[in-house]
Amino acid sequence: MYEQDLEILNLLRNRSSLSLRGITESLEFTPKQVKKRIKIMKETGIIQSWQIALNPHSFQQRIFFLLLKTNPNEPRIVSELLTNYDRNTLSTLEGITGEYSLIGRFYYPNTNSFLSSLEYLYGLIGETGFQKYQFIEVIKLHKERGFLVPETFHPLKRSELLRLKTIQNLGKTSLFPPSTRKMANSLNKSQPTISRQMNKWKKEGVILGFTIHTDYWDKNFIHAYVEVKAPLGHYDPVIVHCLTDDRVVDIYRTNQEYSLLLKTRHEKISDLNQFIQSLYQTSKVQDTLTRIVMDTLT
Repeated sequence: MYEQDLEILNLLRNRSSLSLRGITESLEFTPKQVKKRIKIMKETGIIQSWQIALNPHSFQQRIFFLLLKTNPNEPRIVSELLTNYDRNTLSTLEGITGEYSLIGRFYYPNTNSFLSSLEYLYGLIGETGFQKYQFIEVIKLHKERGFLVPETFHPLKRSELLRLKTIQNLGKTSLFPPSTRKMANSLNKSQPTISRQMNKWKKEGVILGFTIHTDYWDKNFIHAYVEVKAPLGHYDPVIVHCLTDDRVVDIYRTNQEYSLLLKTRHEKISDLNQFIQSLYQTSKVQDTLTRIVMDTLT
């Protein structure tokens, strides 16, 4: 990969705007050069889609993690999960090190929807040789996909959900970031109307930012899940520390004894070790559990 491509990818990873002009202004390349490199990365599959990072709370979604023990002789388990759940429900499924071998992140519109799927999940777990699993419920979300999640959120109406879905779908086929003009045409609305709507969603915390879907980070970086255990009342300093650390992609407060779950990204294993050491220096952290991601399945 060209050095300028990596620079563009880093810039596209977390943005407050989808504007192509804003992208070119932040780089020492001409708009023509940036467009050419983006076109090549889109056509070769490095950039798979343009995405809006949305606040799950605005969809009134509940987040659950499933940790499951399986083995390479049971490939049907992964196949079943990927077949029966789309990315809207099972957003990530990864192979990990440690006492469990799979971790999946599920989004449900409410707890009842999660409970209704348990019969299927329990049946699937029962077919594994180990029958070892753990469900982790997220009770508070602080950071997701590198974006800070506000304390307050705006529940969406059905009409707003449909508009956002249409806009998200544009990002799957667009060569460049979809403009407000293209959004307006797809929704049969005026460009000023869509521009005001997008600004309103950003102000209300519905839209956290704009990013890309790419497997570049999965192939070239070490990812890990780090669970943190600390006395009650001593988690806030850890959270504040992680909010400003670019290595921390996600921050979840959970219902577990190790009640802080972090998803992190590192260039090398020594950086992961340094990060874990930094956690112990921020507060009265008692213990950490680290699971390195070995394979990204979604």
